[in-house]
Amino acid sequence: MDGQLEALSYIGINSREAWEVSAHIHDHFELCYIDEGRGWFAVDGRLMQVSAGDVFVTKPGEIHQGAASGDRPYRLYYAGFRLNGMPGLEDDYYRLGRSRVVTDGDGIAKALFDQLFRELMEPQPHGALVARSCFVQLLVQVIRIYTRQSPDRESRSAVGMPPVVKELLEELHALEGGRSGIDALAQRHHVSRTHLEREFKRCLGLPLGRYMRELLVERAKYWLRQPGHTATEIAERLGFSGLHAFSVFFKRHTGMAPADFRKSALQATTSTQ
Repeated sequence: MDGQLEALSYIGINSREAWEVSAHIHDHFELCYIDEGRGWFAVDGRLMQVSAGDVFVTKPGEIHQGAASGDRPYRLYYAGFRLNGMPGLEDDYYRLGRSRVVTDGDGIAKALFDQLFRELMEPQPHGALVARSCFVQLLVQVIRIYTRQSPDRESRSAVGMPPVVKELLEELHALEGGRSGIDALAQRHHVSRTHLEREFKRCLGLPLGRYMRELLVERAKYWLRQPGHTATEIAERLGFSGLHAFSVFFKRHTGMAPADFRKSALQATTSTQ
């Protein structure tokens, strides 16, 4: 990728009518735009319907999947990106709430995506500069769409995200990471527990403990849906002291034992095939 587009990890178009992607995770953000057709998208177990004109974003470490629906043509734009050099914009993307699907009502996101593709596929003088401009404008316009439409987005743009919170989010969303207590996290980041919890709540709008529990529950659900892993192995992977501790935690927060959830998930998968 050209040095002017270092933030862009990949970009492409999928035009397969029967498109489907299984549950997976990235260590970067991903932006998708539905240009044609309809389908569904799930992030950390939350299912959302999508159709032409819809935009959705996943954050680093979020488990997500999706597929086209029906027999109509389906066309999806997608781009993976990092925002290390744009701290204000990165903060806003990390603050996106649980309602992740919004609509590009005025077509600005589509127009910028189309121009970006043209600049990348049909090289012109200083095309990299134009492409980078289009890409940054696209990211900003998407945040503006979320600001207007998403009811649960944290409207805290004026609150800067300190390095300790950003580093903590990166750690919590690491592709492989064990279960850790808040005291241990605070010690690793060289701050007091009180300071860490206060700054996290100030920036993200919800308690650190709740954020960690919800993330751990979704991780557990993800692994329970995957064949070939026993509940004991999953408990160990997630940092629990044993199967009993894992089972108590999972049932407390989902109302189901791990074995019952796995059985239900398997039945749901079988019924959709």
